[in-house]
Amino acid sequence: MGRINRTKLLDRQHDRRNAKLFIIATEGRHTESQYFHTFHSTKIKVEVLSTGEDCRSAPQYVLDRLNEFKERYDLGAEDELWLVTDVDRWGRDNLSSVCREAKQKDYGLAISNPCFEVWLCLHLQDLDPNDKTSQQFKSRLREILGSYNASNLDLEKFKHKINEAMARSKSLHQESQQHWPNQIGTHVHQLVESILNNL
Repeated sequence: MGRINRTKLLDRQHDRRNAKLFIIATEGRHTESQYFHTFHSTKIKVEVLSTGEDCRSAPQYVLDRLNEFKERYDLGAEDELWLVTDVDRWGRDNLSSVCREAKQKDYGLAISNPCFEVWLCLHLQDLDPNDKTSQQFKSRLREILGSYNASNLDLEKFKHKINEAMARSKSLHQESQQHWPNQIGTHVHQLVESILNNL
């Protein structure tokens, strides 16, 4: 059986001939998917491959979802595939091997150290040097926003502050060639910048 044509992923709101696909495999089940689905236009389609109810969120499983999607669909050379995962729960050796494989396949890497919430915090303020763990970043979001629910993100709090988040994130890490930031930070800005450049 042949692969499915990429136009099957596009609906009437998209320019079916020229729209670019962003295929994003994420470690998380809810937060990342909600965030990335805020980007839409006739020129792009964002397809998020979230961790399912099986909770298979280790980096290798996230990469496997990207690989399976690429095998199933006949994607264009202009389409981009991205791996979005965190450093916090996974051994660096394990994550390194997944990153090497992803890079060999020309997938983009948008990895956060320690967690995706770092990227969300950067929309709102500079990072607090006392925050080091995922729980601390989630607490910081609750403190700034009044509440934070990872499975029900209030996107209005973030969508008008993307440029600030990108500027703060870039200023933290000049070494964008690294697979992920060695210090607290994120490379999600690289994915977001690519999306915005295509809107």
